[in-house]
Amino acid sequence: MIKKRSTQTKVVKAVAGMEDMPSQPKLNWSMVAVVAALAGVLLIVNTFRSKSDDFKNKTIPAAIKKVLNSPDTKFEVTSVKETNGVYEFKLKMAEQTYTSYITKDGKMLFTSGVKLDEIGKTPAASATQAQTKLTLKDLKKVDKATLTAFVVANCPYGLQTQRVYKKVLEEAPSMIDSLKVKYIGSIVNGKITSMHGDEEAKENLKQICIRDEQAALYWPYVNCYMQEGKTDACLSSAGVDVAMMTACTEDPKRGNAFAQKDFDLANKFKVGGSPTLLLNDQQIVSEFDFGGRVPNAIKTLVCGGSKTPADYCSKDISTKEVAVSMSITDEAASTGGTTNSAAGCAPATPAQ
Repeated sequence: MIKKRSTQTKVVKAVAGMEDMPSQPKLNWSMVAVVAALAGVLLIVNTFRSKSDDFKNKTIPAAIKKVLNSPDTKFEVTSVKETNGVYEFKLKMAEQTYTSYITKDGKMLFTSGVKLDEIGKTPAASATQAQTKLTLKDLKKVDKATLTAFVVANCPYGLQTQRVYKKVLEEAPSMIDSLKVKYIGSIVNGKITSMHGDEEAKENLKQICIRDEQAALYWPYVNCYMQEGKTDACLSSAGVDVAMMTACTEDPKRGNAFAQKDFDLANKFKVGGSPTLLLNDQQIVSEFDFGGRVPNAIKTLVCGGSKTPADYCSKDISTKEVAVSMSITDEAASTGGTTNSAAGCAPATPAQ
């Protein structure tokens, strides 16, 4: 009876065309989901890669050019990655690498950032970042005012401030005793350090030694160095006694001692950014409260910090911006307006 039923079943399957047909595999929905997810991930990755490439090659370079406002300044965007809702990128300029940020719509550029979870682990940022806007009445006055710019040799914006000082001295040479330049750094195991590495530290020390032992040659040397950073050629053109300078840089009782005085003053006022301005060795000030990073603002600060203003205080000098970073020319490129950028160099995140 069972055998007959089996035979009938075979007949029915044969009539239906089902006899000996291989069974169809069941659809694996889990596998479909995985494939779909992978496709989604690849789409997102490719979309981000396309957008980051566009930012790297177009958006960021356009923003940097607008901020630098100088056609002679060469730079390279070396990487772009998304972090904390913005794009982080590495900017290489004057043989140094900086970490900067730009919003995803490309409308806001941050030349540096403060990582809040690292506060206390790295040197303090410039005190000017938290400063409220000052007026002339707020400036602490002395008989003979001095305005000290804290810089590092290869910071594009420190170079900009040194160039502003140069322009001030061209228009008001009697201000030479009022304008000081000091350097940011530290001494570790007897060696000078700087925020952008060993080469910058060495250049800082050379400039410090020239400033303190061959003072008359400091500005001729720096004015040359700001063009292309050619140390040897500028030492020669400025007439620096290289043997004397080398003896200074190699003698800790000379070079390191001079540098330590700069670092001590910077540490006293928690200076961490280049450039930072210190009025009368008493008060951190911002040139942007008085017109921007331009010669006339520097003059205004010196005059505002003097109990008895000098003759040059009654005359306005240039309000034009100057070039950022290394530049053959002093003048910033014309953009139909002023960028008035308060950008500076904070302690650098190591390049990746």
